[in-house]
Amino acid sequence: MKRIFFLALFTTVLIVLLHPSSVSARQFYFAGNIVADPSMVSIDESSNPQDKDKGIGPIKSVELGPLNSKMGNEGKVIYTNQCIICHDIDQNKLGPALKNVTKTRTPEYIMNILLNPVQMQKENATVKALLAKYNNLPMPDPALNQAKARSVLEYLRSLVK
Repeated sequence: MKRIFFLALFTTVLIVLLHPSSVSARQFYFAGNIVADPSMVSIDESSNPQDKDKGIGPIKSVELGPLNSKMGNEGKVIYTNQCIICHDIDQNKLGPALKNVTKTRTPEYIMNILLNPVQMQKENATVKALLAKYNNLPMPDPALNQAKARSVLEYLRSLVK
């Protein structure tokens, strides 16, 4: 499974790098096929995430306080090393842009997708819709512990202006 994922990821990255004109906001060239219009997938992105999906995983509740810059800096390093290949801050890449993710997703959801991506991709309706929108390219498991996932959450919180 991992071998297939990395082969698909490698192929996709090569296509994007070698043929950037083949990628648009409405279609994505992948393994020789143009994927149907991803905008047809409905994803709830309203601005009140507090009553929404908390995801599937170990995180049931997250207490947010003022931004913790030390944690945010640690999260930025993790993001830069593990997430940026698929997730840009301001624009969609292989996965969605993350600048305003903390406005549209609960803190619990964000941490659970970082800690439990395999199960969330199989069972969570929101993640399934995102997979369909982004060419069914699965998110690899970043193998983070709860403290590191919390640091990434803090970095993502720092991006909202």
